[in-house]
Amino acid sequence: MNPKTKEHKRIIWNTVQPKEITWLWQDRIPFGKITILVGDSGLGKTSIALDIAARLTTGRPMPLSDAEPIIGSVLFQSQEDDLADTLLPRCMNASADSNKIISIEAADLNIDEDCDIIEQHIQETGARLAIFDPLQSYMGKNADMCRITDIRRLLSNLGGIAARNDCAVIIIAHQNKAQGAKELHRVFGSVDITATARSVLRISASESDPETRIISHIKSSVSRPGAPIAFRIEDKAPILYLGEYDGDFEYEEIPDDSGKRAKATEIIYAMLKDAPQEGTEIYKACEKAGISPRTVERVKKELNVRSGRDGNKRVWMLP
Repeated sequence: MNPKTKEHKRIIWNTVQPKEITWLWQDRIPFGKITILVGDSGLGKTSIALDIAARLTTGRPMPLSDAEPIIGSVLFQSQEDDLADTLLPRCMNASADSNKIISIEAADLNIDEDCDIIEQHIQETGARLAIFDPLQSYMGKNADMCRITDIRRLLSNLGGIAARNDCAVIIIAHQNKAQGAKELHRVFGSVDITATARSVLRISASESDPETRIISHIKSSVSRPGAPIAFRIEDKAPILYLGEYDGDFEYEEIPDDSGKRAKATEIIYAMLKDAPQEGTEIYKACEKAGISPRTVERVKKELNVRSGRDGNKRVWMLP
């Protein structure tokens, strides 16, 4: 008895209508595809994901982007941080519309067995972004992160959901301890994790200033790589994006008149001359004076202002 023939058809390429890639974050996070956000622990992967989600829910532009912003809902699944005491407060600090962020509560939810549940919630809420933090928490009991066939199957399932619903998917992944390996090979698990994703963004610490982090492309299959961006995470404040990063801890020159730099110098010196102050308070004071965060950072470097901790507070102090 002959086995049943699989259904099949021939596709002639000139019958296919070309489709343009659309973007949640231009050249970095495409709609309908999987993006991996990778980095060592404690560098801000979840914070970046929350900031992107907050911008989407309120229709604000993505970082350093002049593309037309959109507004939409977000599915956020996290197994590493508590929703009530960690994720929600950080989401509120990022000025998100929490009415547009949902999570699925289900026992052992995973992308191996529960894709129908995940897709149902994406469709019912019209979510434009789905975040899974971290990948290994959503593998399921029958899947192995180091087995190529398992990774291919799971990410194919998730990629299908993204494509059918024109939803961007961000998967947060950790890096292993391998020294000297290519960055794409340092993602914990099978190398097919990054091979399957269309965009891979890495977060790292600046060698010149560990408090400054860099988000950079280590893979981009559907566009030119986005320029690296420097940012800082201040306590109980939105992420501060400093500008494009050229690798030497110098930011792209930002047009700014000398009057604003002089004013920033005046404000910073006045606030720090008697005692250290929280960095967030200095940014707020400069913002009220119409001074951009990047100008504040430039003046901070010119004055050799140091960062440190006073108990639970991150403070600035004069040399």
